[in-house]
Amino acid sequence: MGVTKILIGDTPTGFLRVRDSSSLNGAEIGQVTPGQTFDLVSETEGWYQIKLTNGKAGWISSQYATKE
Repeated sequence: MGVTKILIGDTPTGFLRVRDSSSLNGAEIGQVTPGQTFDLVSETEGWYQIKLTNGKAGWISSQYATKE
């Protein structure tokens, strides 16, 4: 079974904040841009946890991303 990939979609700002928790109150730990793909670590209602290129995991809003 392969790893599920998450594709970052278009956002109003041209980037998507990556947070340290699955909440808008979570601290911003990075940003990703539309067209990038990442490995899915886990998911919860409205959020995907992805593995960043630096090896850390962070949460993004699933509103602006799709599973591949």
